[in-house]
Amino acid sequence: MVIDPNARRTDGESVRIAKDVLCAGAQTKICLPDGPEEVERALARRGGRRPVVVGDDRALLRVVELLHRQRELADAALSVVPVGGAATVALAHALGVPTDAVAAARTVLDGAARPRDLLVDESGGVVLGGLRIPGGDGAGGT
Repeated sequence: MVIDPNARRTDGESVRIAKDVLCAGAQTKICLPDGPEEVERALARRGGRRPVVVGDDRALLRVVELLHRQRELADAALSVVPVGGAATVALAHALGVPTDAVAAARTVLDGAARPRDLLVDESGGVVLGGLRIPGGDGAGGT
């Protein structure tokens, strides 16, 4: 379980609840990274364990990008427990993940894997969720 530092700062209670539920239901290794390098190291050392991200949409996207760069995304199930305000966990909600910490943690333990499509640009960047392409007249589209 990778607990995003921003999640710890913004909603420590939800992080604690998610951690308690996950640790009670499965053998769990907890990683409290201070930065992206530590997240990358934790993912590289996870062995066969399924990564669980506790954090907002940016934390989820960061882990998706790392797994994609390591060429492990297609073979790895990835779980997320959204922690943050409604605007910061909108992607997780759109993917069907419960935004309540207890419900999301239980889904991690009991839910089924659901493959998702992913858009990768020519530079290897990952798009997950929405994409905005501005029109020629300055109007934005989705």
